[in-house]
Amino acid sequence: MGKKLSHSLLDLGFFCALGTSEHPPGYRKEEKHVKRGTPCTCDQNNGVFVIYDDEGRPWIKLVRDVTDEVRETVWALHDEFCIKQGAYVPHSNDGGHFVHSVMTML
Repeated sequence: MGKKLSHSLLDLGFFCALGTSEHPPGYRKEEKHVKRGTPCTCDQNNGVFVIYDDEGRPWIKLVRDVTDEVRETVWALHDEFCIKQGAYVPHSNDGGHFVHSVMTML
């Protein structure tokens, strides 16, 4: 049995955002909990890169932290796991709060 996509993403420094909460812009009191998405999809928005693993869990990483080595490995994962472009990107529309305030402390 081969390595799971989630293990590869963890090794590359991605953070599993499943169950975290994000605040839509302008709605500070309203929380939206990050849920599972379409398995084996990816996308990026506002400096956040996401890959959903084979069970639909969202794994995120700041685009600025994606090195050439990580990028090459991610491209290899695209082929190995048939990852398709087009996915919801959690924490990309919360004004950068989660990625700049929370992820930097992890």
